[in-house]
Amino acid sequence: MNQFKKQKVCIVTGGNSGVGLMSAVGLAQFGHHVFIACRCASKAEKAVNYIRSSTGNLNVEFLPLDLASLDSVRTFAKLFQERHLPLHILVNNAGVFNARGTTQEGFELIFGINYLGHFLLTNLLLETLQHSAPSRIIMVSSDLALRPTSIKWERFVRKTPLNFLELYALSKLCLLVLTKELERRLENTNVTVNAIHPGFVQSNITLPHRLSKYLGIGISPQESASGLLTLANSSAFADVKGKFFDYKQNEIELPDLAKDTELAQKLWEQSCLWTGYNRYNPTTTPKHDNAAGVLRPYSLALSPTEVASITKTVVETVLPKAPKHFFHHLIRFLFTGKFGAIFLLLNQVRKKEFYMERHLDSDAVWSICQDKNLQQKLKEYLGEDLVLWRSEIWVNYPSQQLIPFWHQDSYPNLLQGEGKTINVYIALTEVNEWNGFEYIPNSQLTPDVSVKIKDPFSGNCLFDLTEDLEQQAVPVVLRPGEFVLFTNQLMHRSVRNTSGQVRLALTLRLTEPCVHIVPNYTPVYHKPVLL
Repeated sequence: MNQFKKQKVCIVTGGNSGVGLMSAVGLAQFGHHVFIACRCASKAEKAVNYIRSSTGNLNVEFLPLDLASLDSVRTFAKLFQERHLPLHILVNNAGVFNARGTTQEGFELIFGINYLGHFLLTNLLLETLQHSAPSRIIMVSSDLALRPTSIKWERFVRKTPLNFLELYALSKLCLLVLTKELERRLENTNVTVNAIHPGFVQSNITLPHRLSKYLGIGISPQESASGLLTLANSSAFADVKGKFFDYKQNEIELPDLAKDTELAQKLWEQSCLWTGYNRYNPTTTPKHDNAAGVLRPYSLALSPTEVASITKTVVETVLPKAPKHFFHHLIRFLFTGKFGAIFLLLNQVRKKEFYMERHLDSDAVWSICQDKNLQQKLKEYLGEDLVLWRSEIWVNYPSQQLIPFWHQDSYPNLLQGEGKTINVYIALTEVNEWNGFEYIPNSQLTPDVSVKIKDPFSGNCLFDLTEDLEQQAVPVVLRPGEFVLFTNQLMHRSVRNTSGQVRLALTLRLTEPCVHIVPNYTPVYHKPVLL
């Protein structure tokens, strides 16, 4: 085998076990500088020590990478690029077969790990690969990628279905589609991209794979890795692009879906939206004023570290757990016929996110409500007596749009009496033009805005706006720990999240003591509280 003579820098995802480990061993034997990318530091340490001792090559390192978290992918790319090293070989090997659930950003877990995380990783490292050319990208796919007859897009933004095998096949098909699309996009560069089917390997990916070596079936990780290493190192493949091979370097005919350029373009564009790839930095925060309906951004007194700690607590221990007496209130609302409150309660059960009124039972949320800077601004608007009558934690996952309709938070069926009201939108993570909400300045609204539908419980209206009026929309852009005040008359809607990051925010709704709250459409477990 005729190899590159110069030392290369390589990244192997999932390089701590199985085919990935044997590929890393082989690359280290060629004298290359190898980075193992995986989640578990202890397993990575064992792998690094094994590779160093078995090859004598000390240029083997570990960088943490969790492909089920796009934030982790971004952090990995940043850590690698801070080393100011070239990158000649990228092996996208890591994968799962029968995992269930969703990624950190809410994508189906198998698809998120096998494809979407690798899509973002490859693109974040693409410039480095181009500057380091000649360089190679190897996608570890599967012969199961030949099975699908269509891509079912809706499956990618849901939890793993009972038939996980379909998602595995689709994820590996997407890698083949990506291989061909990258071939086209890298046409005038010296970066090649190819895919390989590793065969039925005696690995730890499933129980049958673990047992296969005892049953005398399948191939060893070393044998499988030999084909990958040839693809990564041999000069015979220096100019080969956009192909699919088995571990013996026999070419496999790509399925028609992988050769469909329109499908590839759609997958590329959708993947960019899902991951937030190709986004420039958020614009500076637009200036808001009372005439627009939004009072300019302010900062909490809490430090960034305190905000980050509260955010972590909210995500891990507040949202997933039902409040005390949750089901007691559900039964009570059933007997009293408060169907709006029942709907909200059941919706929280369905989503497994208990986001309503958590200021009543969460110290973390309550600490935000007690923030001195927040209370100072509220008192400037409402006076000394602040009545908090409702709160919501809003989680907007990539590709989702929480409230797509233009609306105003006036709640005419819930609030009675004369007095001021105000709403507070507090960013717990970054809020930008790709994941937050947008509004129409009050000065741009006209009286002839048509009502689309009316919520029978809250009394709020959903509106139809003209395209010209929608063009006047202003995004809210906030850093974690910043907040804006907005009036009940504000015409706004959520933005479909194309940032590639989960957006978390807290909304507080406040009024004066002279305003009476009617709990028809909200699970108010107690009377409104005074801040």
